[in-house]
Amino acid sequence: MSDMPDEGKFDYGARDPVTGERWVYVSREMAHAHPKGQLGAVLYLVVLYLVAVAAVRFYEFTQFGFAPLHLLLSVVPMLGALGLYFRLPLAVVLIVVVFVIAAYQLVTNIGNLNSLGLLQVFALGAVVVYLLTSERANLIYRHRYRSFKGPE
Repeated sequence: MSDMPDEGKFDYGARDPVTGERWVYVSREMAHAHPKGQLGAVLYLVVLYLVAVAAVRFYEFTQFGFAPLHLLLSVVPMLGALGLYFRLPLAVVLIVVVFVIAAYQLVTNIGNLNSLGLLQVFALGAVVVYLLTSERANLIYRHRYRSFKGPE
């Protein structure tokens, strides 16, 4: 990693007493200079999926009389997709909001429960779990990684 910035430093979090691992926090520049700090195929698929969700919701906005709520429901996934693409930490929060909105809509429209809505909630749930737990997403969006090494 010859492209690492000189001003970067490592901040070691508390060690887990059971596994011995800890979070190591790095600067944004260090995280994005690392090869895993770039978007991978999975994150590109997530961005494309969110753009598709935003497009479908925008279509619903045009079909349901231009209700402001439907416009908001189309803007949030698009902002989340843009945030993921440009590697902004706020994007993870937006994706969690999109998941919560989708789950709420599925539960409140229980009379219209369909497999497509359920599939969307499962897909968004998988995306949220990936963004919160994967190595690459933690390095890109939270600027941290798990380590067993380091000072005691």
